[in-house]
Amino acid sequence: MEGGPHPGAREGFGEAVNERCVTCGEPLTEPNVATCNRCGNRFHLVMRMDTPGKDCGEVWINEEFLALEFACGPCLRGAAPGIEAERPPRKRYARRSDTRAADLVRERRRRRR
Repeated sequence: MEGGPHPGAREGFGEAVNERCVTCGEPLTEPNVATCNRCGNRFHLVMRMDTPGKDCGEVWINEEFLALEFACGPCLRGAAPGIEAERPPRKRYARRSDTRAADLVRERRRRRR
């Protein structure tokens, strides 16, 4: 077996990387760093509850894809540099007092055919 780092090892693990947090501007220190899924910038995020540190963003579980999603502070506020705030168009529903929900579902299915 040859010497040298393990192929999966990351350089600088546990040390300061030459980057700054997109939210607070302070230097980033591995392993409490995450990458935003929207803008791709890195920010402080403590990955374990028993580890002290700073959270400059959030992580949550996407229920549709069952995956972790990460977002930095600016993206959460809708102010990410170079990223337009994306808001899906709001659906409008007309109230129908004389129709049952089951009838509406049947009508939609009939229209799709």
